[in-house]
Amino acid sequence: MPLDQAEVARILGVDVPPLPEHITSVTHDSRDVSPGAAFVAIKGFTADGADFVPQALERGASLIVAQHDIPGVRTAVVPDDRVALAALATELAGNPSHDLTVYGITGTNGKTTSSYVLHAILTAAYGETSTGLMTTAEVIIGRHHSMSVRTTGEAPEVQGNLVRMRGAGVTHVVLETSSHGIHLHRVDGTRYAAALFTNLTRDHLDLHGTMENYYRSKRKLFEWTVGPKVANADDAAGARMAQEISGTRTFGHCADADYRIGDVHRQGARTVFNLTTPDHGVLELHTPLLGDYNVHNVAGASAIALETGMSARVLTKAVSEMGQVPGRFERVPAAVDRGFEVVVDYAHTEIGLRAVLEVAREVAAGHGPDARLICVFGACGDRDKAKRPLMGAVASELADVAIITTDDAYSEDPQTIADEVAAGADMSHTSVVVDRQEAIRSALQVAHRGDVIVVAGKGHERVQHLPTGDIDFHDVSVVTELIHRL
Repeated sequence: MPLDQAEVARILGVDVPPLPEHITSVTHDSRDVSPGAAFVAIKGFTADGADFVPQALERGASLIVAQHDIPGVRTAVVPDDRVALAALATELAGNPSHDLTVYGITGTNGKTTSSYVLHAILTAAYGETSTGLMTTAEVIIGRHHSMSVRTTGEAPEVQGNLVRMRGAGVTHVVLETSSHGIHLHRVDGTRYAAALFTNLTRDHLDLHGTMENYYRSKRKLFEWTVGPKVANADDAAGARMAQEISGTRTFGHCADADYRIGDVHRQGARTVFNLTTPDHGVLELHTPLLGDYNVHNVAGASAIALETGMSARVLTKAVSEMGQVPGRFERVPAAVDRGFEVVVDYAHTEIGLRAVLEVAREVAAGHGPDARLICVFGACGDRDKAKRPLMGAVASELADVAIITTDDAYSEDPQTIADEVAAGADMSHTSVVVDRQEAIRSALQVAHRGDVIVVAGKGHERVQHLPTGDIDFHDVSVVTELIHRL
């Protein structure tokens, strides 16, 4: 809905200079400016949006919004540029979340998998055309799939996707909500009908500074949510969340969990477990997802679905029939014909890497006593450096063969990052191959029948960020192509 000067002033809470025309769109990217747009000059981590004001004006921006006055430019000066961006984006979009049932999922690990599980359950209940999904991996609007840019997009992207979902007839949306999305106001203005918290482990301290700040950022989702809230009672932060936020129910193995996990066991290539519920008795859930961490992901998604009125029959059927999650213990079909397995996973912390390698170790053991576990992994640049040697130690402990390579190096030297990872590794069965494609090739070349290769860190992502620039790189595609070549 177009906004006049008085409406913009009301939304921003500051004086707004006269507008040549109504505001019809808002963006923080000068390349997306068109006549009638408000350009919010965000002062980012590496660039200042104020530097791009001339380009925005050249493209027809009707209003410049910034945290400081810009000489020679009529500017609406606001206390917080990101809050302003979200407020304008939500208002221009017509508050789409008020017409949708939005489920928010947050936590360090398991957000994406839990989001896919919940989306599968909702799709089984309401139909494919009535469900939407916004995750790290992709955006799904009914039957239409597109790649995501980041876990939680900037506010215009979030609100724009919600508008498109509403227009396409979607009624139920799963929104993976990262701490970045919360802290940087990307989801401000979104009305959450239900929320799920998975866990909290060390990550993103480059943004939050401390684990306490990280937790408080996650907790905001539960403070905002008007409906059911479910937290992982087996996680210390989840248990704390349940104590601090009234009305929060819990899931987990612990005896006092509202949704209690029990009798977990493997059944072929599937996981089976019981979920004791407050209102539906004991449900036996069968899932194609492996590992105790995925039991938690399925249990949490199931709990929030039941809390919002889902049928137990629909739930159990949906969990049983769901497919693979992109980049989350994703098995590469091309490897099967070669007699070994390749698994691609997004694990990029020592906790995540341990979890996926423990599951892969179980899979390898099922292939016979001689089956080995091979791990290709790296660590991100421009991020928390303390986890690098910890990742090296975990890979050395759990893998028979470990290959340290490059993840997203960003502005850092890949060799330096690899050396810091190697500092924590046992180099007797660890090597460093900086080029990621060559590292994957090395793993495939040494694999024997029955072995399991884990390629960790990038998961679903299709771009690798390097000091020399971004390149196209998708682990599943690279593995598949190399297998066909070998």
